[in-house]
Amino acid sequence: MKYSPLKGAFLLSLCSAIALNAAVLTSSQLRFGLSKNSFPSTLADFASQRSEDDELWYWLNLARLQQANGDFNLSIQSFEKGYAILDEYENRATVSLRNLSSFVGSALLTKGSESYYGKGYERTLMHTLNALNYIMSGDFEGAAVEMRRMEQRQEFWLKESEEKIKKAAEEKEKAKRQGNEIPSIPQGYSMAALLEDSDVREMANNYQDPFSYTLSSIILDISGQSAASGNSAEISLKRALALNPNVTKAFVKSPQGSPASVTKQSTKMNVTVIVLAGEAPSLKIEKIRFPIYYASEYTSIDLPSYTPPVNDINGVTIMSNKMRLHPPRLLNTDIMAYRTLKDELPGELAKAVVRATTKAITAKQASDHFGNLGGFVASLVMDAGSSLVDAGYRNWEVLPNSGYIMQFETKKGGILSLSMNGHEESLTLPADKKGAVVLVSYLTPDNIRIDHVAY
Repeated sequence: MKYSPLKGAFLLSLCSAIALNAAVLTSSQLRFGLSKNSFPSTLADFASQRSEDDELWYWLNLARLQQANGDFNLSIQSFEKGYAILDEYENRATVSLRNLSSFVGSALLTKGSESYYGKGYERTLMHTLNALNYIMSGDFEGAAVEMRRMEQRQEFWLKESEEKIKKAAEEKEKAKRQGNEIPSIPQGYSMAALLEDSDVREMANNYQDPFSYTLSSIILDISGQSAASGNSAEISLKRALALNPNVTKAFVKSPQGSPASVTKQSTKMNVTVIVLAGEAPSLKIEKIRFPIYYASEYTSIDLPSYTPPVNDINGVTIMSNKMRLHPPRLLNTDIMAYRTLKDELPGELAKAVVRATTKAITAKQASDHFGNLGGFVASLVMDAGSSLVDAGYRNWEVLPNSGYIMQFETKKGGILSLSMNGHEESLTLPADKKGAVVLVSYLTPDNIRIDHVAY
C-alpha cells in the first residue's frame, strides 16, 4: 500500500489520543511521590494501574519501588517481567531488522512513538539491583546468577550498538545528499554542555559500571562460588578497578597484629554496606527549530534529553566501633546516561531528520492540495500530536542515581550508624554471625529504608 504523509498525520493524532487515555502515573507524579507520606499510595497506584504492563519501563520502575519498600520477592517477579520483554526484543530474527524498523517507524510518527527497551547501563543495572533482591532474601547463589546474567546482557547491547552506529552513518550520508545534514550537536540543544563534560568524555564506555563489578566480586566471594569458577571474584574486582581506581577505597582491611589481636577476630564480622540514593535523570524529548528544504518554512527536529537527577546525596559516612569510613561513589548513573546520549547522538540526529523531513513533506502536500490554511492545519495537527506522544515517552525514572559500596570488619553486635546529607540512621548488627550485608535505599530525605541480611 502506498504511504501517504497525510495518513501519517492521522495516525499521529490517533496515537496521541491513545496516549492520553493511559492511566498510569506520569513521570512527574512518580518521581515526586516518593516522600515518606506519599510513597505507600504512589506504590499502590503504580502497581494497580496496569495499562502499561507491556512496557519495559513500567516493570523496571515497579521493581525498584517494591525493592525500596522491602518487598524483595515481588521486586524479583517484576524484574523477571521486564526481562521477558527485553528477551523477546533481543531475540527477534536479526538486530538489523529491529533497527531498520526503528528508522521506518520514526518516519511515520515521532520520537515518542518508539518503544523503550533500555540503554546498555540500564540493562546492566536491572540485573545488579535484582541481585540485591536475592541477597536480601538470603539467596547469595541466586545473586551470583544475576551478576552472570548482567555480563551476558552486555553482549546483546554491543551487537545492537554496532548496528545502530552503522545505520546512523547510512542515514547521515543520505541526509547530506539531500542537503539536510545537521551538525554533531545542534545549536540550542540543552544537553550540549553536559555531553562535552570531561567526566562524560573520559568514561570507558556507556554500559559498564564499577559498582556492578565490585558488587559481583563481593557476592561471588560470600557465596563461595569464586574458587569453583576460576577465581571469578578477583576477575570482577579487576574489571571494577579498570573502570574506576577508587574501587580500592571500598575495601578496608583490618591490620594484622599480635596473637592477642588474632584472638579478638572471633568477636569481629565482615560488613558490606550498599547505599542506593536518588533517582536518575528522566527522559524527555526536546524540539529544536531546524530548516528542512523540502518546504519553504522551518520545522523542528525532536531529540532525547534529560531532566536532572533528584533526591541525590553528596556522600556517605559510616560510623562503627570508633571508625569513621567514607565509601566511594561507584555508580554515577547520570554520567552514564549522558555518555550514552553522546554516543548515540549521530543516530538520533539521523532519525530526527527523517521525522522532520516527513512532517515537512506532509505540510507541503497539504498546502499544495488545500492551500496555505491546509498546510497550517496539517502542521498544527502534527505538532500537537507529536507533543502529546512525546510527553508520554518514559524510561526507568526511579533507577538510583548514586551507588556506594564499602566492605570492612567491625565488632559483632555493635551499632552501625550512617550519615547521609546530615541525616543519620542506625542499626544493631547481629552478634552470632560471621558477616552481614546492609542495603540502604535513600529515596528522599524523609524516606530512607535500611535492610540487612546476616550470613
